[in-house]
Amino acid sequence: MKFHSTLPALFAATATATYMCPVSPSSADAATISFAMSVQNLLSTYYAAIPINATFFSTLPAQPTTDFLANTMGLAVQAKLGVDALQQLATSASVQPPMCSYSFPPVTDAQSHLMNAYVLEATMCGTFIGLADYVQSPQAAFLMARLAAEHGIHASYIGSYMQSVVFPTNSTMLTPAFTPEMVSMTGMGVGYLGAYLNNCVMPPAAPCGGKANIGPLGVTLTGQWSMNVMNGSGTGSGAGGGAATGTGGTMSPTTSPVAFTGGAGNMWKGMGGAVAAAGLTAVYMM
Repeated sequence: MKFHSTLPALFAATATATYMCPVSPSSADAATISFAMSVQNLLSTYYAAIPINATFFSTLPAQPTTDFLANTMGLAVQAKLGVDALQQLATSASVQPPMCSYSFPPVTDAQSHLMNAYVLEATMCGTFIGLADYVQSPQAAFLMARLAAEHGIHASYIGSYMQSVVFPTNSTMLTPAFTPEMVSMTGMGVGYLGAYLNNCVMPPAAPCGGKANIGPLGVTLTGQWSMNVMNGSGTGSGAGGGAATGTGGTMSPTTSPVAFTGGAGNMWKGMGGAVAAAGLTAVYMM
């Protein structure tokens, strides 16, 4: 049997491309962890600011089949657990928690509260998907992925009350992912938190000086990062990747910011639309 003559060289190149996983999150992860804490704190603080009870949910136009009072109280608990998890990660990385003054959309009744919760949870899901690529340590990437799944489950639960079809059969995209740059922008609907974060923290720089265009199913890499990888001379990023190199760069989402898990939008089951971004304010200092 004959082997291709280039195989020994390929094996040799692979053997030298080693990566040592850091014991704890590195200083390079600090900006991403700080940003993650600011958005998770936003959600937890919002839930804590809304006094809910059985009477509050009795005003809903259509009563849910599940116990919304117990479940929404549980959402607040899960949001706080996310804060606790990020605090533990920040401590291991010697990251100082951000001090933020948040703004929130108005809450006039149970319907507006659930609308706000849906937009925030869906945005958090896409945010943490994006943040998973902005960290180098496996511990940090694991938590970003876990929180993304957590918020996706929450948004889907709320969305199932808002819409009769949450996962349409004609969907052509996976759950959208958002970059910190987009999340920091001011806009309406899922994908934007700038109106609420009030410039609390700066979004972390994109890894390796490259640029990623997030599409319906995957991501297209351009710039320094992808060129270096193709040439075999660069270093990767994210969990299991190498040290980040280069400066600047952004990741640009190409998916619709108001779509989530197959297209759940911002309209209730025949009961009005999105809530305007104004109203409650709060200060949260960890």
